[in-house]
Amino acid sequence: MNSRKATITGSDQPDSSQATVREFSLTLPMTVSGLDTRGQEFQENSVLSTISSEQASFLLRTRVERKTVLKLVISLPPKLADGQPLALVIKGRVRNSEQVPGEPELRRVVLELDSRYFIGSGEA
Repeated sequence: MNSRKATITGSDQPDSSQATVREFSLTLPMTVSGLDTRGQEFQENSVLSTISSEQASFLLRTRVERKTVLKLVISLPPKLADGQPLALVIKGRVRNSEQVPGEPELRRVVLELDSRYFIGSGEA
């Protein structure tokens, strides 16, 4: 697991300041669900790329619009969960979605996370 400092700009707010948070590079399997650009429900398996207290990033084939609410169900490694099948369940709003260079079917999505989360069997 790698960590780096990232600058988060609250661009949605006129007088927002920049904050520096620690962002972790993790490759954990997860399921992403929500509404696509056509308003249809979707569920897609993905892999978490980075996460901080403010945001998470990952690759997605499904196209989603900015500000769309998505739910992430991130499988926790057995070492962290005492061998139990536990997952971190968290929601957030799409901050950014951009095409991955050289991969026209993939988009890198940055999700602004809600402050609430749930750790459990994964279907909360």
